[in-house]
Order: sequence, then C-alpha cells, then structure tokens
Amino acid sequence: MKIAKMDKRILLQKPVTQEDGYGGLETVFEDAGKVWAKMERTDYAEQQAEGTPMNREQVRIRIRPRRDIRRGWHVLLEGDVFVVETADNTFRDNTMLILRHYEPGV
Repeated sequence: MKIAKMDKRILLQKPVTQEDGYGGLETVFEDAGKVWAKMERTDYAEQQAEGTPMNREQVRIRIRPRRDIRRGWHVLLEGDVFVVETADNTFRDNTMLILRHYEPGV
C-alpha cells in the first residue's frame, strides 16, 4: 500500500478494565497510538448480494499492518468516535478496519 494514499490521521484507543471505586469494574479507553489511514468507500451492493447485514454508518479504512487491534477498540477520526467492528489482517501490506459510528447513550 502506498503511503501517499494514507491521508487521514487517526487515533487508536484500546479498552482497558479498571476498578470503578465502588467494588465493580468499568471500561476506559487508553491511547494506543496515532497512525495514518486511507478511507475507502463501502460497497453496499456487494454486501446486499451476499446477504450480509448492512449499516449505512459503516466506514472502511486501511492502515499499516497491526495485529493487536481487536473488535471493540475505538478510533477517533476528525472529531468523531468509531467502534471497530472487524479487523482484517489477511492482507500482507495493510490491516483493514470496518468501523461503525459510536453514539454515546444509544
């Protein structure tokens, strides 16, 4: 993958469990690094033909290969928070992330 096509700067955040002070646990997100990413258009026609569930708020991005990203991580992109739905590491030269827009309280 050509670095010139990666024109978006994103912040990756991983979930960490910590005590909440009341005897329980809470999940907080700590920064796992900033990386360059390439935005890609989601092909809904392909998903519909395969009978895959679709979400119009999905975003597909590609980053340099990272094997540590898992479902549930957060991605901050241009002031919006997205949740990682899928991290596809089958490509040799990049990792593809499928994200959905995160709305607190929904």
